[in-house]
Amino acid sequence: MTVQVSTRVDKATKQQFDQVCEAIGISSSGALSIFIKGVVNHKGIPFNVVAQPAIMPKPNKEDVFGCMKGKMWMSDDFDAPLEDFKEYRGLNK
Repeated sequence: MTVQVSTRVDKATKQQFDQVCEAIGISSSGALSIFIKGVVNHKGIPFNVVAQPAIMPKPNKEDVFGCMKGKMWMSDDFDAPLEDFKEYRGLNK
């Protein structure tokens, strides 16, 4: 037996939700069912819930683009393949 679940969201959000669901080929009802089952199986929200940027602390004045210039370096061979992972690249033949 199934039961009906009802919630309220603003019209624009509902329209955007429907568009995303349609784009991935699922009904909005199906997406909500998947979410509900995910919560039950995970015993919590099945993804990270984080604070919105407006709630996050503001950066210090020193924390601006380029503030670390000259304080960090990267070795010339940074992108070179590591011998430890040679077997995973299929090169050990």
